[in-house]
Amino acid sequence: MNKNAIAAAGVAALGGRKAMKKISMRPLLAALALSVAGFSMANGAQAGCGFLPSQVKPNAWNPSTEAPATLRSADYRPGAEGRFLLISDDGGWSGDAGIVGMWRFQLVAPNGAVVDDGYAQWHSDGTEIQNSGLHAPITSNFCLGVWKQVGPRTYQLNHFPLAWDMTGQSPANAIQITETVKLTDENHFTGRFTLKVYVWTSTDSLDVAPSMPVATVTGTVTGTRVTINSTVPGSTE
Repeated sequence: MNKNAIAAAGVAALGGRKAMKKISMRPLLAALALSVAGFSMANGAQAGCGFLPSQVKPNAWNPSTEAPATLRSADYRPGAEGRFLLISDDGGWSGDAGIVGMWRFQLVAPNGAVVDDGYAQWHSDGTEIQNSGLHAPITSNFCLGVWKQVGPRTYQLNHFPLAWDMTGQSPANAIQITETVKLTDENHFTGRFTLKVYVWTSTDSLDVAPSMPVATVTGTVTGTRVTINSTVPGSTE
């Protein structure tokens, strides 16, 4: 082969390679475009997982504020009625409301006089009710209160009796009883109470006059849990 033929062959080969480059670049560019698009989609998917869109909210979120759910510490108690119990973040004590249930209670003044004796129920929703055994029903022997846990096995009660006269026709006294009690074991509590008596003379309002108590009594309070096996106090069977 002469030099001219070799040169012509080289030019043809070079032209062929250029043509091949022109042809092969198209799928490469297409593949590159798809790769960039796929990368963008992948980033979009990652952003969607990492930052939830506003229209998708976990059920625990408050729909009015869209605030994230707060985590609350809980303690699991095993047993036949295994359950999670809330734990206070500030006091470190378990939120198990051992006070919930029915109790036979007594209020005793420092001189030994029994101020009240009856039954009470402390409910899990923070309310409480008492049935007094020392006050006649006509004078109002049921009264209501609210409670909260204030420490380990320790509870505070705010209780409001309304007393009527012996005819049951006229209001006599509005009373406030506050108690702080502590469970000594599963079935007993003890603590202190303060009882304030106010003059209440009108059924048009719960307001009292004068605004200061006319009498204040303090003393000790005790309670014994009433169970399915309890009997009437003093009963021998």
